[in-house]
Amino acid sequence: MDGANRRGIPPTEAVTGGLSRGADLFTYILAGILIGLALDWLTGWRPVLTIVWSLIGFGVGAFRLWQHSAVLEEEAERRSHGV
Repeated sequence: MDGANRRGIPPTEAVTGGLSRGADLFTYILAGILIGLALDWLTGWRPVLTIVWSLIGFGVGAFRLWQHSAVLEEEAERRSHGV
């Protein structure tokens, strides 16, 4: 039992219904767009930084999704060998 469960905080999957990974991807893209818009507004380089930062957000979100899928594959492999 980890520290979060000892304090009565439910795991993320229990709160989000397992949708958190897809929401993470969307959040990273949205954050990239917002950062890009703010920097474009400050520098006047419209839409260069919005495009760059949205691509960075997509890249980070895709990488995090790939990391999570690798963890799930390892867990499935570990469970199948125990059968």
